[in-house]
Amino acid sequence: MKRSDDKNRFSDVPVRIRSWLVIVLFVSVALLHPILTSLFVAVLSWQAMREYYRMNPLSSLLKLYLLYPVVLIQFYCTLTTNYLLFLFLTVVYITGYILFAGYSRTVFTGVLICVFSTAHLAFIRNIEVEIPVLNGIKFFFYLVILTELNDAFQYMTGKLFGKHKIMPRISPNKTAEGFMGGIILTTCLANGLGIWLLPQGNPLIYSLLGVGISLLGICGDLYMSDIKRKAGVKDTGNLIPGHGGLLDRIDSLTFVAPVFYLVVYAIFNSYGPAL
Repeated sequence: MKRSDDKNRFSDVPVRIRSWLVIVLFVSVALLHPILTSLFVAVLSWQAMREYYRMNPLSSLLKLYLLYPVVLIQFYCTLTTNYLLFLFLTVVYITGYILFAGYSRTVFTGVLICVFSTAHLAFIRNIEVEIPVLNGIKFFFYLVILTELNDAFQYMTGKLFGKHKIMPRISPNKTAEGFMGGIILTTCLANGLGIWLLPQGNPLIYSLLGVGISLLGICGDLYMSDIKRKAGVKDTGNLIPGHGGLLDRIDSLTFVAPVFYLVVYAIFNSYGPAL
């Protein structure tokens, strides 16, 4: 019986792995050129908005359609690597939207998660620093690998050792064991990956990045779980077999990416047009 239970417990792992291979392929192509990266992130934002406002419908389709031009603003600003312009135009557009359609926390939160946060993935890819051996693509891989594997580490250690649930009302599958396993393994990986991708750092920086990415990722995961619970759905969609919707897969990144972008500038003395 125990062997059968273990088999069922990990029955979705092959599907998840196949989906991961497809995701890695798409991301790799997107990183080939800044235009592809900006386009890829814009498509992510568009799909994320679709899923978010399907869970949290607005009072009319017009109000929904009037939000989508924010993605065009994001695309232009990430393509031109103009971060300050992105902040300015996004604030101006949302302010105008609120004056026209009225304030809604749903609107504000949806744009913040689906457009503002995801835009930082493109800005990170195009980031410039004063250290020649570092570049945006390395920072991008460092962030995405750690964030996504943190989710995987939580999932696997929770499946193997999880007994004590931490927030059963919001996310019944989250356990203290999975939580700690994610932090420990992500911090270890942050050091190993840092030596390879970010050789100008040190163990303290790598460890702080690992712990920070893990904690922020967990917060993003729990926040999206709370949104889904209130909406009465298990997944944000069915776009990715074994994972659910796109927001199910990038929920951690929406919390991590903006902070990581700013921290990189603070630690690695960044410069250039991206900020």
